[in-house]
Amino acid sequence: MKSHFESAIIDEQGKKIAVVSVQQAVLHNAADANLVIKALIPTFEGVPVVLVTKNKEGAPIYYGRSDLVLLLENADLGEASWTQISAEIDLTNTACPSQSGISIDTK
Repeated sequence: MKSHFESAIIDEQGKKIAVVSVQQAVLHNAADANLVIKALIPTFEGVPVVLVTKNKEGAPIYYGRSDLVLLLENADLGEASWTQISAEIDLTNTACPSQSGISIDTK
C-alpha cells in the first residue's frame, strides 16, 4: 500500500535527522513504527529517521533512536522545510518493503 508522509531534514547540533510526520496510531505500535522507519531509511540516503506526531495539546511526540529524540526536543519544527514523500509500506506484513518500493514525490 502506498503511504504518503510529510518529512523534513533537521540539522540539530551538527547532526542531520530525517523527521517524518505520521498518524498517532503508528506510534502506538512499536512494530509498525519500526517498519516505517526501516522502509524510509533508503529514501533519506543514510540520514537517520525519527517519526513525529502531535499529542492532544499539539506538542510533538517523537519515536526513534533515543539520542536523536533528545536532540529534537529543542528543535523548532515550524521552521523546517517540509516535503511530501511516498513509500510502499504494508503494515499488515512483517516483511520490510524493498528499497525499490520507495519513491519521493517532487510536488
